[in-house]
Amino acid sequence: MLYVALAVIPGLFLLIFIYTRDQLHPEPKRQIIRLFLLGAAIVFPAGLIERMTMDSPGFQQGGLEGRIITAFFIAGMIEEFLKASIFDRTVLHSSLIQGRVDCIVYAAAIGLGFATVENILYVTSSGFLTAIVRSVTAVPAHFMFAIIMGYRFAKTKFDGKNKAFAYLLPALAHGTYDTFALASTLWADIILAVLLLVLAEISAKILRNVGATRRRTVHLRNS
Repeated sequence: MLYVALAVIPGLFLLIFIYTRDQLHPEPKRQIIRLFLLGAAIVFPAGLIERMTMDSPGFQQGGLEGRIITAFFIAGMIEEFLKASIFDRTVLHSSLIQGRVDCIVYAAAIGLGFATVENILYVTSSGFLTAIVRSVTAVPAHFMFAIIMGYRFAKTKFDGKNKAFAYLLPALAHGTYDTFALASTLWADIILAVLLLVLAEISAKILRNVGATRRRTVHLRNS
């Protein structure tokens, strides 16, 4: 139970953090929980699809080529496309979205649901050190992929942009992350740390931009 708690805490902490970003019109908690659970539920079909793909004839395993294929076309594409499809089908065209920040909060709920279950599986099989490492790497990474996804879906909803970017950009970020995470070398770990900092800056900039847009909208409505 201790390992389960250690695995769950990072995702819940980040979910509370992003939920409180929308203080003007907080999203219904029931919808946040529903999307969190939907994100959690796709861990198992994602794992099954990934395993079937990796076990298929002709799949290249090992080496740089195999690592890149695994990172981008298996983990990155399958996991992020499944998350995006949940958002696309259940949130994008619904009445749940009142502003851009809503897209980010709902995408984060999906991403953190996925990250939490995945984290439980890793931590309960590998122990305390894995819990510590993943709490500052994999779980925040899924959170930041979700921020990018939510922002791109907001661009689709409010600016008419192509929603393909909401699928592709998180998958690209995820694939880049996994390329170095799977390498298990000192230089790869250093690059991975830099990448996480870059993703953190991108995510912070997105949240600032969305916050500024909301303040301008509120000001125009009140003036």
